[in-house]
Order: sequence, then C-alpha cells, then structure tokens
Amino acid sequence: MIIAAVVVAVVVVVSVIGYGVIGYAFASSRIAGARSAYNTVVSHQNAITDEFNTLNTKMTALSLSTATSTDLQQNRASYVQLVSQSQSAEPTLTSDDAFLATAQARLYQTSWLTLIRRSDLDRTSAKIGHERKALADAKAIAGDLVQLGTFYQAFYDSLIDLDTLTTKATASDFVNAAAAIGALKSDITMAIQLSGAPGLPPEMKLFLTDFQTLATDVGKLLNAVISGDTNGVQADVKAVDADNTKIDTYDFGKMNATTKAFYQPMIDAFNAEASIANSM
Repeated sequence: MIIAAVVVAVVVVVSVIGYGVIGYAFASSRIAGARSAYNTVVSHQNAITDEFNTLNTKMTALSLSTATSTDLQQNRASYVQLVSQSQSAEPTLTSDDAFLATAQARLYQTSWLTLIRRSDLDRTSAKIGHERKALADAKAIAGDLVQLGTFYQAFYDSLIDLDTLTTKATASDFVNAAAAIGALKSDITMAIQLSGAPGLPPEMKLFLTDFQTLATDVGKLLNAVISGDTNGVQADVKAVDADNTKIDTYDFGKMNATTKAFYQPMIDAFNAEASIANSM
C-alpha cells in the first residue's frame, strides 16, 4: 500500500510538472504568435501614422487674392495624395484588425492548459486590444479623409478654373475666358455636392454658393463684353464687384481651424491607443 501511494504521488508530481512545462510552453507560443502579429500590424501602421500627423501641414490657409497658379496646383496635389493614401490604408486596416482578432482569440484557446501564464496572456490580450482600438480610430479617420480630400480636389479645380479664366480675361481673350465659365460652374457645383465632408464648417458651402453666383455674373459680364453691350457691361461690373466684396468676407483661416479642430481629437485618440499598446 505504501509503495502504491508513493507511485501515485510520483505520478501526480510528474503530471503536475508535465502540465506546468507543457502549459508554459503552449502559452509562450501563443504569446509569441500574438506579439508577432502585433509587430506586423505596427509596421503597416507607420505610414498612416505619418499621414495623420502631417494633416495640418496639408491644410494650409488659402488667400484667394495672393494664391498663385503653382500654389493652387500644389495644394490640389496634396489632397490627391491624401485621398490615395487613405484609400490604400482602409483595406489594410480592415485585414490587420481581423489578423489581430484571430491572434487575440488564440491566446485563450485551450485555456485549461495555460493557467500558469494567465496574467501574461491577459497583458498580451490587452496590448492587442489597445492596438485594435487604434486601428478602429484609424479606419474612421481614413474614411473621413477620403471624403475631405475628394472635396478639396473639386474645390481646387474650381479655383484653378478661375485662375485660368482670369489669365485669359487679363490678356483680353474674352471668348476663351467665357468658354472657361462652363468648367468653373461645373466644378463649383461638384464642390457644393461634396461640401458635407466630415469636418468642413457650414461656411464652406455658403462660400461656394456665393462663388457660384460670382461665376454666373462673370459669365454675363464676358458675354456683354463680347457682344459690345455697354449698358450690360456696366450693370454686370457692379454685380461682379458686389460678388467679390461678399466673397472677401469669408475667412479661410478660420474655416481651416474648424476642420483641424474636428480631426485633432480623433488623431489624438488614435495616437494615444497606439502609444498605450506600444508601452505594454
């Protein structure tokens, strides 16, 4: 009986030791796999982190009176890049979240075997949880920036149209200047349709509505000039002057500040979650 009891005790001890060794190794492999998944996702995240944190430099305050053709083209190009980067990021963010979700779930598979490292598993799961929150924030921001950047492309298209028209009119090429009105009005209409993009203040749509009125009145003025309608020219000049006076009341610096204030808390939340995840 004593021998049997000793044998049982030995078996129990061996089993406990075996359970501990196997459980520790199994849990370690799960933790290593989860951290490897995390590192892969973070390597993908670096590009979009840079994009978000340089958003303020893309959103430069505009002065309609001093902006050059080069300024307009460069600003438009920055928003083309913003849309392209955001659109490229969205599917990666979705797949990365699914990748992390799988890794997080695997941490607790065969949980009876991994009790010995439960606190480490919980800590790793929390790390992944914060990173997934960062990814959710990033996906929301990227989706909003696609809309914002698409709006600004149409917005700058209209300003480039105006610059082209002004150049032709200044050169007394009134026929081609008048022909440019169609593109100007079309691009303003597109910008108005897109002016509900997240972060844009309501003043932007009001500006575009007044801009559309200006385009219409400039078109009338050019047609009057071309047809030699002196009375029409005088009336249309007054209308255009009134339109320009109204246009000048809009504060683009203030509108930009409103948009930046909309995005900054979202970007801060993204950075905070990513920072917490990195520190764990």
